[in-house]
Amino acid sequence: MGIAMTRVGLALLVLLAALPTAAQVAPGPSAPANATSAAAAPPADLARRIIDDVEARMRGKASVGTLEMVIERYHRTLRMDFQEVFPDRSLVRITAPAEDAGVASLKRGHDLWTYNPRIDQVQKIPPALMLDAWMGSEFTNDDVSRGSSLKLDYETGSAEAATRDGVPTWRLVLVPRPDSPVVWEKLVLEVARDDLRPLAQEFYDERGKLARVLLFKDFRSMPDGRLYPFVWRMENRQEAGRATEIRVQAMEFKDGLPDAVFSQRGLKRGR
Repeated sequence: MGIAMTRVGLALLVLLAALPTAAQVAPGPSAPANATSAAAAPPADLARRIIDDVEARMRGKASVGTLEMVIERYHRTLRMDFQEVFPDRSLVRITAPAEDAGVASLKRGHDLWTYNPRIDQVQKIPPALMLDAWMGSEFTNDDVSRGSSLKLDYETGSAEAATRDGVPTWRLVLVPRPDSPVVWEKLVLEVARDDLRPLAQEFYDERGKLARVLLFKDFRSMPDGRLYPFVWRMENRQEAGRATEIRVQAMEFKDGLPDAVFSQRGLKRGR
């Protein structure tokens, strides 16, 4: 499981984005399977407010959490600890099952490393592998490491009124900034109109085809008052029947974390 796990384990480090990171959120274009609804013209600054709210809601300044990942096609469940300082540092470490315990991913700036305790090896992950599946899931290395930011890496157009499962929504199309190291051709973010909570995020490949949809569910009130989704379901829209769920077991938002956490020594510390 050594080398294969090293490559597959790359994607854990993110978000947690949609992992993305724990206190903010965002949306995008092309009409989904839900009908749009008529609405008054949105305020000129609505798109910016949506992005700011989503990023703050989902990521915040810093966060610490415990997550469970259910990879449905393999009937496999992973448990992991997660730490992030927005926007450019994160550490994810698998704690169960025993055969994968200690596998970890570290992100600092645009650099990503993975650690395999079986061979006591740290490996730097090249940008070309950021779209590789993490541990055989529908989440990528970029997702798990919260490698990209809706606010910093994407430009957005105006919000468009829509509905999803009967809920009035705003949809936003996001396209990469010219100098952003992102891997998707575009994203579409959909949020509820009443409180801007994120409901779905669509990912489009270089051909402009819908590749994946990330659904946010099971919103709960956090101690600071924010509504936070405790289930993130990633569905593959190019291969039927493939989906992975991240189920948040615990999440705490903080003002910061020690920089020593996000070092190669910290990457190996939990082995």
